[in-house]
Amino acid sequence: MSKLHVITGAPGAGKSTLLRHLKDYPFATVDFDELPDPDGHLMGIDITSPTASAVWPAYNRLWVKIAGMLLRTGGPVLLMCPLTPEEWASAAEDAVDPPRTDWARLDCSDAERRTRLAARGWESDEVEEAIKDAEELRASVDREFTTGGRGPAEVAAAVADWVSDSSGRRAQ
Repeated sequence: MSKLHVITGAPGAGKSTLLRHLKDYPFATVDFDELPDPDGHLMGIDITSPTASAVWPAYNRLWVKIAGMLLRTGGPVLLMCPLTPEEWASAAEDAVDPPRTDWARLDCSDAERRTRLAARGWESDEVEEAIKDAEELRASVDREFTTGGRGPAEVAAAVADWVSDSSGRRAQ
């Protein structure tokens, strides 16, 4: 089975922007934010709201299954999500054949994250929670791709090189 590449990142890191710049590379790329509708709902539940935290473990298990299905194609798969490696491992613990996983983190400075999230209309307490999430991810995932001061195409090329190098395939 091919290797799953996971890029985690706290809100504001640039995952959604990066996704648009990875479409021309020779691997499957998916993002946790792609399943809910634009209002954050999935099957009638606002999956993005903290009030839905009770269903998040089931959502994470769903993504473990989706990743496994995508890996059956034999090519590398890049999954972008906000999870820690520990949260992913918990979701994968009952999987029949959990995918081999290589981790990286998409990140930016806290000041840049504040600016990005303020532009989205986030409240200050929500922004501070995202800052805490970023700190947790920095402590748990060493490999970093920074989006601060770099254009998304440049970051996408670096990510593509990582996926291709660790998969035994080179990006075109």
